[in-house]
Amino acid sequence: MTKGKRGFACMACLLAGTALAVLMLAGQAPARAFSQTEVEIPADASLIGPSQIPSVHNSFYQVPDGVVSWDVLGNLDVTTEVLAPLQVRFHTDYSDEIKALDAQDVQLMGFLYPLEGGLTHARFLLTAWPPSCPFCLPAGPTQMVEVFCAEPVEFTEGAILMSGRFEVLSDDPTGLYYRLHDAELVQRFDDIRWTGQLSWPVQPAPK
Repeated sequence: MTKGKRGFACMACLLAGTALAVLMLAGQAPARAFSQTEVEIPADASLIGPSQIPSVHNSFYQVPDGVVSWDVLGNLDVTTEVLAPLQVRFHTDYSDEIKALDAQDVQLMGFLYPLEGGLTHARFLLTAWPPSCPFCLPAGPTQMVEVFCAEPVEFTEGAILMSGRFEVLSDDPTGLYYRLHDAELVQRFDDIRWTGQLSWPVQPAPK
C-alpha cells in the first residue's frame, strides 16, 4: 500500500468521476462546443502539489459560525491498495473530528449540484465549489456530500445552507465519503456565487 496525501489532485479526480458515474441518473447540462484553438502545454507541466490547493473558505467564501467547514471534512488520509493493473481500492482514515460528526445533526454550506433534470431536487450533491462545467465535477470527494432532503430544494446558482443528520461513509461503492439525511434548507445566499474568478477580499461569512 502507498500513503496518499490529503487533497491529492489525481486521486480526487478519479474518485469524483466514479461518484458521478454511479450517482448520475438523468439529464446533462447543455455543453458548449470544444474550442478549436490549439493549446501549447509546457514540457515540464505537472500536477500541482496538495499544499498549492487553497482552503475553500479562505479563498472564496467563509461559512457562518457553527457550520461544519469543508476544511474540516478534508482532514483525512487516504490509503490506496493496488489489487491488479487498473484496479485500485481506496481506504479512508478519518480524523477524530470527522468521526465525531457521524450520526450528528449538522449544518453545511455549499452549492447544489443536481443529479437529474428539474427545477427542484430531493437528492443532490452539496459541493464546496459551484458547478461550472458540464463535463466535470466541481470538487473531489472530500468537498462533496450526498444530500437526501425531507422536502425538495429549488435549484439556485448561489450558495445554500443545509441542515440534517450527517453520515460518515466507509468504503462506499459510490466513492463518496459523506451523506446528509433528512436534510432541510436553512437559508439561501444568492449573492455568493461563482463569477469566473475569485473575489478579493474574501466574501465574509453570512449572518
